[in-house]
Amino acid sequence: MRKQFAALGAAALLAGVGLTAAPAASAATASQYCGKGYTTSEPQLSYGDTGPAVMALQCQLNEDIANTHLTVDGVFGGLTYNAVVKFQGCTGLKQDGIVGPKTWGRLDGASYLPAESQLNC
Repeated sequence: MRKQFAALGAAALLAGVGLTAAPAASAATASQYCGKGYTTSEPQLSYGDTGPAVMALQCQLNEDIANTHLTVDGVFGGLTYNAVVKFQGCTGLKQDGIVGPKTWGRLDGASYLPAESQLNC
């Protein structure tokens, strides 16, 4: 029985079923940094929203897009909206300014890239 579970685990690893590689433990990623002190919650966000999730969003946008210097104030205003639309365009998403599961997913994925790999778009 134990060997069967081990074989299933190995097969799942090889097939990539629900498992992803974790980043190096010594490298702090934007999502790790931006979640601290703000929130790890990723609700749908849009223009006019406020709070810790917007702060985490602003932090991640600053980390993921070159030459983005948003004030991390927790207010989803015009500058945050423009940065979201820019990020969505850079990553092939619909540029609607709404941060839903797809945009959060791309932000999280970009946060695991080294700092020199910031998006230049």
